[in-house]
Amino acid sequence: MAGMELGFTAGIAAIVLLGVLGQLLGRAVRIPSIIVLLVLGLLAGPVLGLVDPDALLGDALFPLVSMAVGLLLFEESLKLDLSRLHGGARRPVLGLVTTGAVVTGVCATLIAQWVFGLPLSRAAVIGAILIVSGPTVVGPLLAVIRPKQPLESVLAFEGIFIDPIGATVALSMMHLALHDSGVGLGTTAVAGVLTGVVAAAAYLVVVRFGRAPSATHVALGVAVALAAFAAAESVAEESGLWATTALGVALANQRWVPLEALHEFGSHVGMLLIGSLFIVLSARIDLDALVLYLPGTLVLLAFLVLGVRPLAAGLATVRTVLSRPERAMVAWMAPRGIVAASTASVFALQFDDAGDPFPALVPVVFGVVLFTAIVYGGTGPLVARLLGVRAAEVEPIDDDGVPRAMSDRS
Repeated sequence: MAGMELGFTAGIAAIVLLGVLGQLLGRAVRIPSIIVLLVLGLLAGPVLGLVDPDALLGDALFPLVSMAVGLLLFEESLKLDLSRLHGGARRPVLGLVTTGAVVTGVCATLIAQWVFGLPLSRAAVIGAILIVSGPTVVGPLLAVIRPKQPLESVLAFEGIFIDPIGATVALSMMHLALHDSGVGLGTTAVAGVLTGVVAAAAYLVVVRFGRAPSATHVALGVAVALAAFAAAESVAEESGLWATTALGVALANQRWVPLEALHEFGSHVGMLLIGSLFIVLSARIDLDALVLYLPGTLVLLAFLVLGVRPLAAGLATVRTVLSRPERAMVAWMAPRGIVAASTASVFALQFDDAGDPFPALVPVVFGVVLFTAIVYGGTGPLVARLLGVRAAEVEPIDDDGVPRAMSDRS
């Protein structure tokens, strides 16, 4: 295995190449690209031993992963024009990221404790991580399903807003499990949101009054997003995701500066980031551990898909403008993505560093990420068609599931 391992330059090139090819292959055969990426990562990592992310990047691995996830949330949140929540979408989104998140976290915690025989504090870490959904998976699925409005907006907004919420709750649960003390959720969220808003104001001032050429808008946006992430993280751990999300939302809802260049950034850089992240994280998976926890993971998955998500969605969308078929579609759309995978990987390392390993964390979460992609990706279009919630005449839609007319709007 060691003799086959690629050097630094070849290893980085292989990660990026496999990340792009995996997404192209997924689109070509019309299956969720996350499935192809996870398989390629497993082949490149534990199966063939070609890529070892820990050896390639060392201590820089997880800071780089966290910053890349922050950039992805920035890119996705640039699409969150709140005017898209008109028509009754605001209430179900609010319900899904509050009531729905609580129901999902509590139920997933209790099921994980029962299935894997974990202490409640450790089961709560898994339960909190599984709160997240993720635009990196929801977006491409929406591009295929193409649901009606306001259903499309509800699912898209939930996928983006739920990520920093779930990551923050999971961080608190991890500290509780390791140190018997949680992290202030309010402090984390407020620090991140304020940092993101200030960063957005700085970007607008430079572009509007500094007369920055349009060719520099993308570079400036990336730089500001990374600076906001770093500044927020220096104040409160995990607040960086809040900062980049708030930055994107603030920019998406202003009307002083056009955002065409930043949307173009997302379509290219986002593809590189998503592919590379999934290859890196799946290449670190221990196959033996994945197999060991597979039966329990499948039991957890069955409860999440057939029980927890329908319950959470039902409670969150009751008495909203969504019709019964639309509420049923919400109940059948809860894949997990890169934030769940990266958070589990980072937290597992922190448990190891504390001398208190949590061997179930990564294989269980990655199993849920993989199988929810298979379940929802394989059945989503059929369920949408049977429920009659697909748009009869749809606008041209980009690869992230956002109508181009909206994503191009300044």
